[in-house]
Amino acid sequence: MTYTIILIISSLLLIPGIIMAFIPGIPNLVYMFAIAIFFGLYDNFFNITPMNILTLAIISMIAMLIDFISGIIGAKWGGAHWSSIASGIIGLIIGSVFIPVPILGSLVGMFLGVFSSEYYRTHNLKKAEKAALGSFLGFIAGTGVRIIASIVFFVLFIVFAWN
Repeated sequence: MTYTIILIISSLLLIPGIIMAFIPGIPNLVYMFAIAIFFGLYDNFFNITPMNILTLAIISMIAMLIDFISGIIGAKWGGAHWSSIASGIIGLIIGSVFIPVPILGSLVGMFLGVFSSEYYRTHNLKKAEKAALGSFLGFIAGTGVRIIASIVFFVLFIVFAWN
């Protein structure tokens, strides 16, 4: 009975991790992984085995890596210079602070950072637009991967724990 209660509480604690996946810069998979580890410790890694933990760790690491580099890859695909990518990252942070609406501030800041830097560098509006659009699309793709990975993590946790 206690195991079932702890499992339900742990599963409920994972749901905010899925919601956090929609907010850039929040380490939602680290949060979810910590819950899985604590549950494994409670369970003495009987139902959630070390191999299950490794599987969840790999999913988390791959998703975080893709999320981190997707905006960069998108900007490079759009033709952005490395200095414009750095400006986009700075813009993402500034946008998140000054427009505290999840995703919106980050997207606007990154887009404007890449766009303004690329325009300043090339004085070509079309190149700046293409680079900024590439970073925008890459960012959206990375967020999508993080959301999907969070849902997969949640489902696998439940499957592993109920096994």
